[in-house]
Amino acid sequence: MFIAALYGSIKQYLRYRSQLLSMEDLDDHMLSDIGLNRAELRAAAWRQAERSAH
Repeated sequence: MFIAALYGSIKQYLRYRSQLLSMEDLDDHMLSDIGLNRAELRAAAWRQAERSAH
């Protein structure tokens, strides 16, 4: 059970990193178009990683 929880956490973290790297590649104009700024990238990436886990 512990291994499964650890595996799930690692998968979610990897999804988060992937989302964050994708968002960091966007320019400021594109981020503004989707309603984000650079300060919000980490939180937005984490929310997206959580959503894709379910």
